[in-house]
Amino acid sequence: MTRKKVKFVAGFTVIVLCLLYLVVSGFQKSAMYYFTVTELEARQAEFVDRRIRLAGKVVPGSIQTDDRTLAVAFQIWEPIGGAPDAFSEPRAVRYKGIVPDTFRDESDVVLEGKTGADGVFHAETLLAKCPSKYEGQSFEEMKKEYNK
Repeated sequence: MTRKKVKFVAGFTVIVLCLLYLVVSGFQKSAMYYFTVTELEARQAEFVDRRIRLAGKVVPGSIQTDDRTLAVAFQIWEPIGGAPDAFSEPRAVRYKGIVPDTFRDESDVVLEGKTGADGVFHAETLLAKCPSKYEGQSFEEMKKEYNK
């Protein structure tokens, strides 16, 4: 190989390795485990102080807000086994920031953050799912409603 070709191959290799490093490190930083309340309960010791996503349902009557500091404290749980009144143990959540309009008692939420050593989940992001009343009706339901 000529000297120019060696320099070209070496330069190309360095560029490819740098790009590969950027892709891998970016993926590792953005990748997160996704848990429900029960799943996190079973593996809590592994994920203390590690960034995860946590899904659950807001426990009715548990929302406490401080309008001055934008701090919100609440609890989440998840239905277990299809029984209408069977739920997992509630998990305490702390969040500081603006909450979505759809955030209220019994709304489904997805949180991003870390579990502290005290077992409280400190959320950095709070996403509230839209209630089912916003879902579209089937054609049959609309027909029934129209014919009333």
